[in-house]
Amino acid sequence: MMAYKHGTYQTEAASDINLPVTLDYGHFIVGMAPIHKVKKGKRKTNEIVRIGTLREAIEYFGDTYDLDFSISQAVKVFFELYAVAPLFVVNILDLDKHKSDNKKTAQGLEIKNGKVLVKNHKIITDTLVVKDNSTSSEISDARYLWTDEGLEIYATAPNNNKIDIEYYEVDLTKVKKEEAIGGYNINTMQRTGLDLVDEVYLKFSELPAFIDVPDFSNDSAVAAVMATKAKNINSGMFEALALINAPADKRYDEIVSWKDSENILSEDQVILYGYPKLSGNVYFHSIHYGALSLKVDSENDNIPSQAPSNHAYKIDALAYKNSNGNFEEIMLDKEQQANFLNKNGAVTAINFKGWRCWGTETAKNPLATDPKDKFGYTRRMFKYIGNELVISYFNSIDKRFTLKLAETITKSMNIRLNGLVAANHFLAAEAVLSEEDNNLTNVINGDVTWIIKLGIAPGLKSMTFKKKYDVDALQAFANNLGS
Repeated sequence: MMAYKHGTYQTEAASDINLPVTLDYGHFIVGMAPIHKVKKGKRKTNEIVRIGTLREAIEYFGDTYDLDFSISQAVKVFFELYAVAPLFVVNILDLDKHKSDNKKTAQGLEIKNGKVLVKNHKIITDTLVVKDNSTSSEISDARYLWTDEGLEIYATAPNNNKIDIEYYEVDLTKVKKEEAIGGYNINTMQRTGLDLVDEVYLKFSELPAFIDVPDFSNDSAVAAVMATKAKNINSGMFEALALINAPADKRYDEIVSWKDSENILSEDQVILYGYPKLSGNVYFHSIHYGALSLKVDSENDNIPSQAPSNHAYKIDALAYKNSNGNFEEIMLDKEQQANFLNKNGAVTAINFKGWRCWGTETAKNPLATDPKDKFGYTRRMFKYIGNELVISYFNSIDKRFTLKLAETITKSMNIRLNGLVAANHFLAAEAVLSEEDNNLTNVINGDVTWIIKLGIAPGLKSMTFKKKYDVDALQAFANNLGS
């Protein structure tokens, strides 16, 4: 029964289009952080933390003085070198498990200017005991401060001005790949390690552009899980790319056999060869690649239509680990070495008037016969559009599917796609209802499919300048001589 009306009224009707939900992207990393430098109440292990500023990073994951910690590398690279954010960080270092078996000691440390400097960034200060060297009695009012050189201990020892210390220290070698892979505990209903990528959107309404496990990604088991996760975030709703660091001790010409034997051959994996260096510090390549990619995105409307290849890395060398186990600087020849890596599905860095990222191919190359699987920027654009559509039209699920709704959804998709074409992010793009997939049975079951045609603008991978001798010019010149 309609309500009785007598007068003038107003109301609002739903629009005939749906605006797209544009998503912000970040870098998802599972690694190790110096949480022993963080206040106890702020320490996070196997919890996902969104980091948007350097201050937040230091608050939750400590300083960047010791780059043995992969998360410290990420903080330094993203916030200090490339100025991009956010990071979605999962620290898997557990101070209860990943520490030295026995106490470490140092005796007779001389106090100078009221302090002692211990050049060690892995001391777990919760376990630090400072004693008077002459009496072996504990100095309860000793204080300490982390600096770029190590731990400064402030104490007084009146008798001989020396102290002894005891402590446990972080042991990174005790962190294993199984902890990075993680999983889901059905009893506690808690995720750990890589499985926490499923919580990025649920907690922050943002998505990872990349999945990065720098310490273990060259392990075949870890790389396989990363590729699976990249395709199945939140049970297949969202997608990303997995960044795989090639082993540090492999020569460039060993990468093909390595990737084949380890089965790192997915279109959702990007292999990165060589370890970037800056001011003597060695970094995981995946961290620089992820930061540079987001930097390039930010210069292109935050849309990943432009590859990071041939853009400047903030590094001063590239290295690999030689047979002696030491990092040795290398400079790859573009044609014979870097391009060899590219055609076989690996990205690297070259120095051509400055260091730059080099290569756009996915790990599936050279066997990527489907154009959508060949290049990283193509994969990212497919994922970008797919992720956006999944979110933009989620509220349409379980509504009555009428011709009006079909028209509204299709029209809305095409308005968005046309805008991306106009902005040169696609050559062409169109959404149409699929005649093939929308048969009677599927429609009765409410399973409706749209085809999203995406004309990806190809990267200008090479330019050839073909020179030709102009005989006509010489003929004209000769004719003029005789006139």
